[in-house]
Amino acid sequence: MDNMTLLLDAIFFEHWARYFCFEETEDGMNASIEIPEVLYDACKEQVPHLIPLLENLQHSPIELSDVKSSIFGFVQKELAMNDDEFADFMHGMSLDPAFNRRLNVFYGFVQEEADNDSKTEDNMSEEEYKAYRAEKEIPLFLTWMEQFRSWAADNNYAL
Repeated sequence: MDNMTLLLDAIFFEHWARYFCFEETEDGMNASIEIPEVLYDACKEQVPHLIPLLENLQHSPIELSDVKSSIFGFVQKELAMNDDEFADFMHGMSLDPAFNRRLNVFYGFVQEEADNDSKTEDNMSEEEYKAYRAEKEIPLFLTWMEQFRSWAADNNYAL
């Protein structure tokens, strides 16, 4: 696996975990990532290279600084880079057209998913939405990635 693929896998995986596996706190003001055991076990089989990231994300609060720290810390450790090497790597990725294209297409997919969910949520009471989320089946990470690839192909985006 090349370095760019590892970085993208980590970004995509974190989005999947945050999007599907969040649980609000009782006060409704905060949320954390809570990956159900069945998905945790499936990830161990399907994406073993991401297990250190999964373990770091599990039970973590959803805060932007924590998200970036989790992803970048995972990738830096997996690539065995010191801080300067990792900074150079990330700078290179920020200038890489292939990386930026894949990331932008992914964000388009995520935005469409969020827009569709928002439309659903807008037509429900808070209680109805909580029941809907509780019953909604969470796709396996690789299944969701296949949905992304299909969406990209259907919309004529090259990955």
